[in-house]
Amino acid sequence: MKKILIFKSDKIGDLINISPVIKNLRINYPNSKIYLFCSKYNSSVALYYSDIDKLFIYENNFIFFLIKFFKMIIFAKFDLILQLDGKKKSYLYSILFRTKSRAGIRFIKSKKILNFYFKLYRPNFLYNFFYKILVDCIEDYQVSNNNSYHYLSIYLNILKELGMKIIDTNHFLPFTPNKNNFFNKYIQIHIDERWEKFDSFFLDSFIMKLNDIKKNKKIVITSNYYGNHFFTKLKNIFDKNDQITFVSNSSIEEILNIIYYAETVISSHSGFLVHSAAAFKKHVIDIVSKEIDNELDRWVPLNSKYKRIYFENINSLKISYD
Repeated sequence: MKKILIFKSDKIGDLINISPVIKNLRINYPNSKIYLFCSKYNSSVALYYSDIDKLFIYENNFIFFLIKFFKMIIFAKFDLILQLDGKKKSYLYSILFRTKSRAGIRFIKSKKILNFYFKLYRPNFLYNFFYKILVDCIEDYQVSNNNSYHYLSIYLNILKELGMKIIDTNHFLPFTPNKNNFFNKYIQIHIDERWEKFDSFFLDSFIMKLNDIKKNKKIVITSNYYGNHFFTKLKNIFDKNDQITFVSNSSIEEILNIIYYAETVISSHSGFLVHSAAAFKKHVIDIVSKEIDNELDRWVPLNSKYKRIYFENINSLKISYD
């Protein structure tokens, strides 16, 4: 029986993005024990994955980490440790545990100092001794081969280098929905703080687009937990419209339930929305600035019904399933 430990302590969307890694680990090693180090925030979704045998939640403080996991550091031994969140603290924490093999990503960034360019590595060369495999990822979205650094593809390549077969590359999220409390068929639009960066021209154009969409489609508009001005403006305009429902202060479970029953999910690349919608096989539309186009290329879920619209061209937004 193999014991596998994964470090993934970042956001919820990042965790769902490694769901094919979890699935392929289980397929290759059906009798293995899979453990996950996660953050308190993404643990709310990690709990849905029955393939993960045990979760460990940790914070940033190194001393607290040593105290909390002292016995595990001393006595546990793993067959494989995967460091998949790229955080400096996770590189440090991952080398504290005994293992037969350790693998992850080595991020490379160029920095200019006194007119000279230097390459900075994360993890640095001192950590390299502890890793059997480190796959390079250039932290420059303008490189000509930007698509070569698609994050999920890199994770899966790590498994290949470890000798595993990649059977399934699709996102998955074993979420059991509650009753649908909204329309039979609807478009979900998630408005978070990113939308406040869009200009007033976009707001006016988006209002016109909503008026157009609601002629043929029902709409559920959700917001980040604490709300934002863009959401409030839309609510003030459309709150009494029978075609549009507004939902605020929703829990993670409630948002997942709304995504589950939606036909299409629209956001300004909220990672949680994009990756969970892909896991539920929904149509996904990103409304973003052209400035982050290359960056987002690295995050698009494989085999997904994904489309991107630039906020500068919001009038080109169409809800079509052709």
